[in-house]
Amino acid sequence: MSQENVEVAKQALEAFRQDDIDRFLSYIHPEVEWYPRLSELEGTHHHGHDGVRRWWAGSFEAFPDWSPTIREVRDLDDFVLFHVGVAATGAGSGVGVDEDFWQVAEFQGGRIVWYRVCPTEQEALKAVELRK
Repeated sequence: MSQENVEVAKQALEAFRQDDIDRFLSYIHPEVEWYPRLSELEGTHHHGHDGVRRWWAGSFEAFPDWSPTIREVRDLDDFVLFHVGVAATGAGSGVGVDEDFWQVAEFQGGRIVWYRVCPTEQEALKAVELRK
């Protein structure tokens, strides 16, 4: 099952890259707990498909050319760990962003039920341990 989770995670990222919210949400559990980078910094998170839709709209509004690239993927049983690079340009400022970060997704029944972005590999692995 875990290799299937890796494939689902890759398909979800590809849907994101293609700006296909409906396909993206097909890989996401309707009650997902979603902790993206900016929300994490603010101490908040998003819940469910409606929360993910709000995050999605805000992400593409702020960075219309947001383009993640997978650098590494690890199968961690019910979790998938991604090392991701992203390049983007701020819509209002024109300032470029080029950074690496780590994403962790927990799976149940072939769908993502929990997602978190972490600045380092160690923090991502710790987040997995705390979820177990």
